Amino acid sequence: MAEKKVRILSLDGGGIRGIIPATVVEYIEEQIKIKTKNENARVADYFDMIIGTSTGGLLTCFYLKPNPNAGKGQPSTEFPASKALKVYTEEGYQIFNKSKRFAWLGVRQLWNATQFNPSHMEKTLQGYFKDTNGKDMMLDKMVKPCTVTTYNMNTKSSLFLRSTDRERKGDPRIYKVWEALRSTSAAPTYFPPAELYNYAKPVTDDNKLYNLDGGVFANNPTICAYAEARNMNFPERGVDRPNASQMLILSIGTGGGNFALTPYKKSSKWSVIKWAKSIPNIMMDGSIDTTDYQLKQIYHTLNEEHHDSYVRVDVLPKDRKIYAADMADASDENVKNLKKAGQKTVDAYKKHLDHFVDRIIG
Repeated sequence: MAEKKVRILSLDGGGIRGIIPATVVEYIEEQIKIKTKNENARVADYFDMIIGTSTGGLLTCFYLKPNPNAGKGQPSTEFPASKALKVYTEEGYQIFNKSKRFAWLGVRQLWNATQFNPSHMEKTLQGYFKDTNGKDMMLDKMVKPCTVTTYNMNTKSSLFLRSTDRERKGDPRIYKVWEALRSTSAAPTYFPPAELYNYAKPVTDDNKLYNLDGGVFANNPTICAYAEARNMNFPERGVDRPNASQMLILSIGTGGGNFALTPYKKSSKWSVIKWAKSIPNIMMDGSIDTTDYQLKQIYHTLNEEHHDSYVRVDVLPKDRKIYAADMADASDENVKNLKKAGQKTVDAYKKHLDHFVDRIIG
């Protein structure tokens, strides 16, 4: 008998390191196909909610984009997990390396510290997230509830872009998928702030939001996923406002914490530019382990039978030297190394992943 637990997938931020969770999810989907003997199975069929930050937000929507031919002997979603991984390996160089802005001796950084031109990312996202009429797809069309995190500069606060916000009582919110993903990926000093509209209202300057990468407050969004689920109804599981004992959570990291902080012993004398280059990594990686600790504490307050209902998968520390510390390095060599790190992560957690798959296909 299937467990009546709400199944949640949480995906960290981390730029091109999204190849790592993409590799893990590809393995999960392949195991689902093998164990259910269903070649049309998709990871979206076995999770009730997916949440992602930055690169994890992009993966979220790739996994949940509806297949226009669903119900005709075709899968529920348009892209298999392998496609998301392929997009990263094929588009990463254009989004990062080829989009890098160069200036003589870095003088440009004195008035514009943004390293990358977002135009290719925007075109790529627009291209993938169209509906059957060729119009920009809206976030509420995803096949399962999902959330992507972003930071709203207008209100100076976190902002959760939910696929369920169209039904928000008294304040409906409708977002274009590509704008939501551009928002959650606008890492400070990497990409400029993103513009976002709520299409439930007139498209005017008064209705324009300016957003930053959700990684500035939740690069590991798992605690956000827990809080979001606590306020939701999951009729397919017969669960309303689930507590921790009623959730089955898989959280996948991108192998952060590998960046250099040298000479940190002289950080009291760092220049503005040195701080500007270091702060994004410090800020985005700083909360990852804290969130994992918080979730473990929540689950260890429960009976022992629930302790393994929260699973965290991330690159082992010994394997984090395989790839470049720069989360924007999409060179062929680093992409290859990230795929290797992703496979090593699968191998390291295979027992846990296989057990998790057995539980969600129940």
